[in-house]
Amino acid sequence: MAVSKPGLNGCTPMTNRWFGLLALLALGPANAEPALWSVTGKSNTIYLFGSVHVLPAGGFAIDGALKEAYGDAELVCFEVETSKIAPEQMQSVTLARAVDPDGRNLFELLGSSADRARASATTAGIDLARFAPFEPWFAGLMISVLALQQNGYDVEHGVEQIMEAAVARDGKPSCGLETLDEQLGFLDQMPAELQHELLLQSLEEAGAIREVFEPMLAAWRAGDERALLNSVDEDFAEFPQLAEALIYQRNERWADLLGPMLNNRDDILLVVGALHLVGERSVPALLAERGFKVERR
Repeated sequence: MAVSKPGLNGCTPMTNRWFGLLALLALGPANAEPALWSVTGKSNTIYLFGSVHVLPAGGFAIDGALKEAYGDAELVCFEVETSKIAPEQMQSVTLARAVDPDGRNLFELLGSSADRARASATTAGIDLARFAPFEPWFAGLMISVLALQQNGYDVEHGVEQIMEAAVARDGKPSCGLETLDEQLGFLDQMPAELQHELLLQSLEEAGAIREVFEPMLAAWRAGDERALLNSVDEDFAEFPQLAEALIYQRNERWADLLGPMLNNRDDILLVVGALHLVGERSVPALLAERGFKVERR
């Protein structure tokens, strides 16, 4: 959801190029690792781990402090439990959001922005006509996903896929904070003008995907909160409505959900997009405001 880098701001790879949702070629300090938080409740602990949804092969492993938290947790939760969604259901839900209910194609929806989009696509070497059946937000998502895949990044190597595989292997209970339809709805319900701008940015950045994402991903891997927060500020400077809808409002809802969960007996590991865990309006900050003890591990 950039606007934020794909896979860091909390939506599944299916949901957006910005939400997040990558490249781990530039490494942080040798002893650094992605940030992990602990939130202490009355009788349990919730661990918060910031994820990257799309990575190259070998870009992530469950180790260090995360491995300890995973071992402690009796329940592992994600933004959306994609492992429990049947492929046909995922396709049905996605298409219901991605295709205009009134039957208009991409170029009709773009209106006066269509010529600019065609010109940007031509410059990027992208056949925009193949995305004609979809709404602008989904076309932008798919263009970014394809650009990432062409550079070796894939959802199959992302944090959630690896964590969900471990959960299935170990028989741990799991849960999701949102449904797939809810998450897609955040993008589908954006104003038309904002969808147009996001598609255009996807086209403009498709040819420089590594340059766009590697600095932020290096910061994620090093656990550099300040660099990630700076990226949020830069990415959303022209899109404050998007930041509100895709990051901050969702942080508030999640903090409301987590409050009662901190009265449980079971320890919980929550895996969400890394951009949800940095800054004064982050999930850790909101839980601290609610009186819980929050610590960086």
